Amino acid sequence: MKPIQTFIKGAATVSLLAFSVFSANAAIQPVAGDFQADHFSAKVVSVDQKNHVVVLEGEQGNKVSLTVPKEAGTLANLKAGDTVDTTVTRSVAVAFDTNVDKAAPTASSTEGTEKATKESPSHEAFRQVNVQLKIKHIDLQKNEVTFVGPKGQEKVVTVEDPKVQARLKDFKVNQSVRVTYTDSIQVVARPAAK
Repeated sequence: MKPIQTFIKGAATVSLLAFSVFSANAAIQPVAGDFQADHFSAKVVSVDQKNHVVVLEGEQGNKVSLTVPKEAGTLANLKAGDTVDTTVTRSVAVAFDTNVDKAAPTASSTEGTEKATKESPSHEAFRQVNVQLKIKHIDLQKNEVTFVGPKGQEKVVTVEDPKVQARLKDFKVNQSVRVTYTDSIQVVARPAAK
């Protein structure tokens, strides 16, 4: 298995299993999470190798012209009639740290790509962003929490999930909230049937 595939699958798994990992540490409590995967297929209408432009036709016959970044790798394997399968996954894991007066809010990100080559027509990329926020204010009547971000910006979030609303009374000002976003994309070209 390619290193990037291993990371993408691992990142999605980590995000999905974040609650298990977070709850293994008594000071970290899972709050919320989500995972979404979408798959799209399109037929290649034309390929402009020089300008890195591909025209695709969707299942309903609508056409779209895309400029493919050079970072995605070669378009040498792609030709009219081929099918391009794209899978996009997104996940979010949220947990709060029960220890008060932890470190200041932070943000970090990791990303990587696996370029398409003549030997391997698939392109894969991922991005994972980790943000640690501080709770500044909790309004139990309105189910709102005010967070302070890494650059000192404040954001008021209305909690709509009844399960999380029930837990708001356990939150404390200055607790840290950790949010992990993971996005990945895999694009695979399949040659047209001969």
